[in-house]
Formats: sequence, structure tokens, C-alpha cells
Amino acid sequence: MMPHSFESILENLPQGVVLLDSANMVTTFNSRALEVLGLPEGALRKGMDIDELPGTSDCRVAACSRSSTGKPQGSQFALPDGRMISLTCAPSREGSWILSYEDISTLIRVEDSLAEQHHRFDAALSNMPHGLCMFDSTKSLILCNASYARMYNLPDRLTRPGTPLADILVYRAEQGNGPADTATYFDVVFEATALGAPASQNIALSDGRIVKITHNPMQNGGYVATHEDVTKTVRLAEELRRHHDQLEVTVRNRTAEVERQARELERMLAQERNINELQRQFVAMASHEFRTPLAIIDAAAQRLLRKGGAVEPEFLSDKAEQIRASVSRIVDLMESILSAGRLDTGTIDISYGACALRSLIRTCCERQSTISKTHSFMIDIDGLPEFIEADPRTLAQVFTNLLSNAVKYAPGTSEIRIAAWEEIGNVKVSISDDGVGIDAEDVPRLFQRYFRARTSTGIAGTGIGLNLVKQIVELHQGSIEVQSARGCGSTFTVTLPIKRHGGVPANNDSAITRAS
Repeated sequence: MMPHSFESILENLPQGVVLLDSANMVTTFNSRALEVLGLPEGALRKGMDIDELPGTSDCRVAACSRSSTGKPQGSQFALPDGRMISLTCAPSREGSWILSYEDISTLIRVEDSLAEQHHRFDAALSNMPHGLCMFDSTKSLILCNASYARMYNLPDRLTRPGTPLADILVYRAEQGNGPADTATYFDVVFEATALGAPASQNIALSDGRIVKITHNPMQNGGYVATHEDVTKTVRLAEELRRHHDQLEVTVRNRTAEVERQARELERMLAQERNINELQRQFVAMASHEFRTPLAIIDAAAQRLLRKGGAVEPEFLSDKAEQIRASVSRIVDLMESILSAGRLDTGTIDISYGACALRSLIRTCCERQSTISKTHSFMIDIDGLPEFIEADPRTLAQVFTNLLSNAVKYAPGTSEIRIAAWEEIGNVKVSISDDGVGIDAEDVPRLFQRYFRARTSTGIAGTGIGLNLVKQIVELHQGSIEVQSARGCGSTFTVTLPIKRHGGVPANNDSAITRAS
């Protein structure tokens, strides 16, 4: 039972242990030795020579000196992976050796960190603009910084640890920079002791200066105090108090104004934070939106490459349509993002002219039907006039976006309904689906940039399409409204004037356009 117990103890030691015989050959070792030394299984074996172990040169030195010292020898060495290892070579009475390996990399890092912190603390103490001193429970000096000594012109002998506070005060009185009222000088000490927390007090000195002393008691009865020359601050405060009555009304009015500005600033900051979060979400969504059609293009191209020369016309036509549809999706995304940017910078061009709205809507529907073969488009637009005064290019973006949304948010249905008619100098175009719908509380925010309704979770999108649609419609002096409920589909209705009145509507501050 003894060998088994010995091996169990050896194996459970936190250090790597290697036992050597008097000939410096390995007799026993534990698995921790392999871990500490970073050696593979089998690299350490019984009967191997000590020269094959890391740190053997130090062991050789210890072995040579065993007869003279008979005590454990310690050393440190670095492994190729950068870790530092502590090696202890302990001789036994029989002439054998015990090698103990311990990974001290973490300890060295901690020691280096503590040394660096001490260095930083000393640097901070030396460079503090205010005087700092620390006294023990007997009011003997523990330490003080250079600013404290300069403030009271103290000689080196009075800045050494162990110097009584009484000696410092006597010297200051002789130099003419002691407290003007010695009876109240220690009031701050009593106040801090009673509170069990820091306390501050302005002390007038004999040389006319005002020093703010902040007293912070310690649990052992000692304390830390900072001394700050606040002479200029106090004098300025006294001057301000002399003008207080004259400025009271102005200050009150100004305070009210500052509070108003602060509220406005807080509102703007909250809005900015919201915009930043929405932009962050937009970047993530836009990345996904671009990645999907690109993946489709890549997959179609790979299928074509694998086919080689034997490509059936139907297969080629199908893959070409996938590629064209994906490219079209990418182009639409890019155009939406670029248009949103042009609206922000006021550089979007609106070219008004005779716009054949019926033909434009049919073209948008045909284009969408080639992309979304799972949906059919029921069109009733014969009630539209032959032409309206509008920009066909930007209106195509409007209806393409609304049709795409109708398909995307109605994955479980197949019918999209498009109706249009003329009404009192305007045209109205409605696009309806039977899809997921929109929560009532989300409807008012639906046209905000980057906003996406909760029912759109899991459905790809960027959150800029409807905002772009609204701005383009308003630049045409029109409007857009939505009727929807969760699970009951949505209907978007665009109202456009048949003939525009004047220039860009005055109430549209979203962008400044170049209209032609």
C-alpha cells in the first residue's frame, strides 16, 4: 500500500515533480511535470538522464554543490512558449534528488503589475497639484508629497516619516504660514471623525492665503488630508457675492434659459442616440440584404460551372433568371441607399414631366413577378388618367419598393392587389396584401428611417425603403398612408396630384432638390 499511496500523493501535487537517483537518472515523476514543462506524453520517462530535462544546467550546478551546502537550490528559466518556470533542486540523504517545477508566469505578471502600479502611484503622488499628507493615530507623519512641502516651505527633515505634526505646525508658525486661528484649525478633524467620512474646511493662513483642507479619517485612527490653495477662488467668490444683488434677475433668467437649453439638448441627445442605434441596426441589416442576392448569384454561377458545356436551355434560363433577379435586387438596394443619401445632402434630382403612370405601374408589377414567382398581381388601374406631371424614375422606386414589401411580408399568401383611380385632381394608388400586418403601436413610426415593425422579425430588410418612399411622394406634393393590423395584411395608399402646384412643397424639410 505504501508505493500506491506515495504515487497518489505525488500525482495530486500542484507542482511538477521529478525524482532522480544518485546518478542523476529519472526514477519517478508525476503528470503535472509534463504539463508544467509543456512536454508531450512519453517525453519524460524513467531512466532518462537529467541533461534531457529543461533547466538541467542549474541542476548540474546544484548537484556539484550538494556536498557543500546540502540545501535546496532554486532557479528560474523560460520555456520556448514564453512561460517562466521555477525549479527547486532538493537533495536527499541517500544522494538522490527531488526536482520541483512550478509555473510562475502569472506570479511574475502580478509582481510586474504591482511594481507598475507602485510606480504610477509614486508618479501620481509626485505630480499632484495639491498638497497631500498622511498621519498615523499618534499624529506622526507617514508620508507627504512634494506639493505639500512646497506649500509650507518645509525642509527635508520635516518631511520624513515619523515627524510629529506638532513640529510641523511650530515650524510653519515661525515661517509665518501657520493657521491664522489655531483654535478652529482642527475643527475639520472633529467633523470628519463624527461623520466617519471626509470633511472639508477653508483655513485662513497668517500669510493671507486660504487653504482648503479635506480630512479623510482611516480606520486605524490615522488620516489622509489634502491641502488645496483656493485663495483666488475664495476672493473671486467674494467678489461675485458683492455683485449678487445686481445680477440676481439676470442670473434667474439665464438659469431658466440654460434649463430650457439643457432639456432641448437632452432631447436632441436622446434622438441622436436613437438614430445611432438605428444606424447600427441598418448596417447589420444592409450587410445581410446584400449578402443574400450575392450568395444566390454565386450559387447559380457555380451550378453553371459544374455543368460545363452540357447546359440544358431550361437550366441555363433558370439560372440566368436567378442571377438577373439577384442583380436587380442588389441594384434596388444600392439605389435605395444612394437615394436616401442624396435626400440627406439635398442633391437628388426630380425631373418633372409627362408620366404615364399606368404603364409605369404595369412595368413595376411585371418586373416584380419575374423576381417573385410565388405571387400573382391583380391589377385594376384603368381608372387612371393617361398622364400625370411627375418624375417616372423616382416614382418607379416608390412602387417597386411597395410591391417588393407586399411580397416579402406576405410569404404565406399568393395574391397582391393593385388598384388605382382618379379623385378630385389627384390619383390614388393602393397596394394590398394579406400578410403578417403591422401592430397598431408601430404604424405611426413606420416611415421613420431604419425603423422596422415587430412583425418583420426574421424577414430581411434595411428599414430605409418606406422612409425613402414617403420623402419621394412628399417631394411630388403627395402623401402616403397605411391601414394594417397584425395578421390581417396591409394596404398602402399613395396620393399624387395630377398636376403639381408651384415648386417643392414648403413643409418638406427632409431634402432640398433640384427640380427641372
